[in-house]
Amino acid sequence: MRKIIFITTNRGKYLSAKNVLRKYKIKVVQKKLEIPEPRGTLEEIAIFKAKYAFKLVREPLITMDAGFFIPSLGGFPKMFVNFVLSTIGLEGILKLLEGKERKCEFREVLCYLESLRKRPKLFKRKVEGEIAKRPLGQLKPYNWSKLHLIFIPEGEKKTLAQMTKKEFLEFKRKIDKNSHWEQFGKFYSLL
Repeated sequence: MRKIIFITTNRGKYLSAKNVLRKYKIKVVQKKLEIPEPRGTLEEIAIFKAKYAFKLVREPLITMDAGFFIPSLGGFPKMFVNFVLSTIGLEGILKLLEGKERKCEFREVLCYLESLRKRPKLFKRKVEGEIAKRPLGQLKPYNWSKLHLIFIPEGEKKTLAQMTKKEFLEFKRKIDKNSHWEQFGKFYSLL
């Protein structure tokens, strides 16, 4: 079984990686590092995190950056989800959306770095949906963001936090078919 170090402090993201990559015989080892986050695109931030972490870990690793984008708010909150949730919260987001289009999407970028001398490899995923009028459901251990209380995936009727574990796992199976994790698993297992 091959090993990859995943630099993240988010247990939910770690468990997602572990569950998907297991079938590629890749053991995911979580390494918690506090890494400064520069401004930039998701891709730029994921690459920065990988290079920063590699200087400390000195082994092949993966990092991930994610954002939540609401087109009717100019893309807000973008990569600043944690800051927005800790300041205006879900209530603030919902207030900003009053009378506006509620379409939204999660975007995730996974960065693999083998060496500082080699170019980072990126894998991406986008999950579209809409925002509920109010928080619905209850966060469970596999919900890695408070946004799960207001995010209704495209084609679904419930927020991620309203879904039973069975419904959530079925949703995950659908979106994971060609996810950044699947793309990485196929790539890494061929190295």
